[in-house]
Amino acid sequence: MSKTRPGNQKGKNQPKPGTVSRGKPSSKPTSRNQPAAAPLPELAKPLFNLSFHVKAWILMAVGGLLYLNSLGNQFALDDGIVIIHNQYVQDGFKGIWKILTRDAYDSWYQYMHAGQMLAGGRYRPLSIVVFAIENQLFGQSWFIKHLGNVLFYMLCIYSVFYFLRNHLLKRVSFGEDCAFIATLIFAIHPIHTEVIDNVKSLDEILSLTLIMSTFIFSLKYFETDNKKHLAAGLISFFLALLAKEYAVTLAVLLPVLFYVAGNKKASGAFYASIPYFGVLFIYLLVRKAAVGLSASAPGGEILNNPYLVATHSQQLATEWYVLGKYAFMLFFPYPLSSDYSYNVIPYHSFSDLSVILSILLYIALSVWGVRLVIRRNVLALPVLFYLGNIAMVSNFVLFIGASMGERLIFHSSLGFAVIVAYYLLYFTSKISLETKRVVFAILFVPIIGLSAAEVITRNPQWKSDQTLFLTDLHTVPNSIMVNGNAGARYVDMADRSRDSVQRIKYLDSARYCLIKSIILHKKSAYVTSYLNLGICYTRLLMPDSAAYCFQTVLDNFPHYPGVDACYANLVGAYSAIAHRYAAKQDFRSAISTLIRGTRLIPNNADIWDNLGGAYFTARMYDSARYAWGVTLKLNPRHPDALKGMNALEQLSKTPH
Repeated sequence: MSKTRPGNQKGKNQPKPGTVSRGKPSSKPTSRNQPAAAPLPELAKPLFNLSFHVKAWILMAVGGLLYLNSLGNQFALDDGIVIIHNQYVQDGFKGIWKILTRDAYDSWYQYMHAGQMLAGGRYRPLSIVVFAIENQLFGQSWFIKHLGNVLFYMLCIYSVFYFLRNHLLKRVSFGEDCAFIATLIFAIHPIHTEVIDNVKSLDEILSLTLIMSTFIFSLKYFETDNKKHLAAGLISFFLALLAKEYAVTLAVLLPVLFYVAGNKKASGAFYASIPYFGVLFIYLLVRKAAVGLSASAPGGEILNNPYLVATHSQQLATEWYVLGKYAFMLFFPYPLSSDYSYNVIPYHSFSDLSVILSILLYIALSVWGVRLVIRRNVLALPVLFYLGNIAMVSNFVLFIGASMGERLIFHSSLGFAVIVAYYLLYFTSKISLETKRVVFAILFVPIIGLSAAEVITRNPQWKSDQTLFLTDLHTVPNSIMVNGNAGARYVDMADRSRDSVQRIKYLDSARYCLIKSIILHKKSAYVTSYLNLGICYTRLLMPDSAAYCFQTVLDNFPHYPGVDACYANLVGAYSAIAHRYAAKQDFRSAISTLIRGTRLIPNNADIWDNLGGAYFTARMYDSARYAWGVTLKLNPRHPDALKGMNALEQLSKTPH
């Protein structure tokens, strides 16, 4: 039989590949709730004559091997907020109830002595429960948590392939190949590195896996009429909602799936979705009890509200630009970055060609998606899956507190992969099998090689905050967040360095990055950078500048953790400077330095004690007595001040 192009077959009774044909009912329906099976088009011989399980293992192995060198990584980026500084995770099993009944960042807000600082209202407890279980069983193990992400990613790959091959594409003439190639594109896509390498992003992996599970079991129920499959589908849906809010899109996608791939009429697709609507209602009740239903309003911090200083027109245009950038990065995922916050993506206007093209692209996709639904074409689901999930992170539906993020395209990338795979096979459908194998080998060998090179290179860059931010400093040099974090890491490197010359170089680099982040911030004060800049100035023995930075932090964030300890560290800086002056017999400058210190930190006993010592060395005994008296008021048992007072008593008894 000669091959025909998809969507172009002729003949009255011949269905189009990609379109589910109702066909003529048989005399024996497969179940009381399902219409008779439609006649299937003749399936094309697959490119590779391998069983489902062999192909599944190949795909999972490819995905797992790409991230094998991530297993030695530590924690980076948001891992600190979600795992390290999350007391509920540290509590293991005991913390699970609090995880299930609170905002994802609740423990962090308490640590910072602040209310909700990030816009959005995050209720996604499932991945955090997994972290708590891992902590209970294995402790704070970097290896276990990264291994968990890789294994869950492999499970996600399996669920994607199973759904595409055994359900969505099974009636398409080249469905076997389309499922394999689409899953392969998904598995190797470099834009997924943030999701797998950043442990915190397990929520993305669990969410997509459970959405696939919901699709699989809901369709299995139609095929078997087995209530266990219905129950499994409903449970999967609820867990998907607990993983991340993306699953609310299934309120639209499930009826589409049932209509397109479930062989249901429009009314039947709606009625079949009612149990899932019930699960969504229960989830909303649970969410309302935990964090409320409405997302918090955009905050006044520009890093959590990237459009804070944009006009309304600039915000809308930039949001459209970001949607276009997402689509572009699915085709050309380079370079990759951990940050796309304010100043990384400049504000755009509706006169920009990139914005206009993005609007036209998404209008075309939306119209196409509706037409595909009307035609009952299986491509309707991947198109709407792409659009629905990207809408969730577009800032049009909900404000998410960020302009863009590689992890945010994880779900939509699956829709992209299916569409690309479908049309690769569509345009090669007329060539012979042997020629097609050569064409796909020529096409995919370099794609797999380039993807593997980028992924394997990117993984070690996610090893820690130090490797991540010092790398991305070159990729996004105008990022406030990256400059601020890179500066903090340079301070850490200086503290670990035993080479005095290299130490100063690190501190100079830290100062440059931190000042740049503060200048770029523009709005109010970037308190984290001010705090780290103050620490940097302390290390450089510039305590007056350090004190200014610490005071700026307190002016903007009165209860910021750690500032008191930073002020206490200034004692050492003032004392070191005074010691240098004293070594040159310049006691006046030494005393002046310590007096400035007492004015900045008047309640620190150690700096008053050092001032007393300076006065004593300069033979200003009355002033020394006063300084040590203040010391003992602050700390009655201060040993050095007691010794100083005793020395003064001995002097008073010594005849002159």
